[in-house]
Amino acid sequence: MARLSPAEQIEQSYDLAMVALADYLTRDQDAAATIDRLLSILDRDSLRDAITEALVDARVHPRPSADIPEREP
Repeated sequence: MARLSPAEQIEQSYDLAMVALADYLTRDQDAAATIDRLLSILDRDSLRDAITEALVDARVHPRPSADIPEREP
C-alpha cells in the first residue's frame, strides 16, 4: 500500500468529513452520529502528523514571495 503524502492525507480527511456532512444533510445519519464520525476523522494521529509535517515543511521551505498572490487592500 502506498504511503500518502501529508497533503494527500489532509485532502482525504477533508473528503471524509464532507461525506459525513452530506450524509447528515441527506438524512442518512442523525446529528450525534455525524458528530461522532467527524470527531473520529479529526482525531486521527495520521492527520495530526500530516498537518504538523506540512506546517514544518512550509516553515523550513517557504515559498518565494513571487509565488504568493498579492492581497487586496
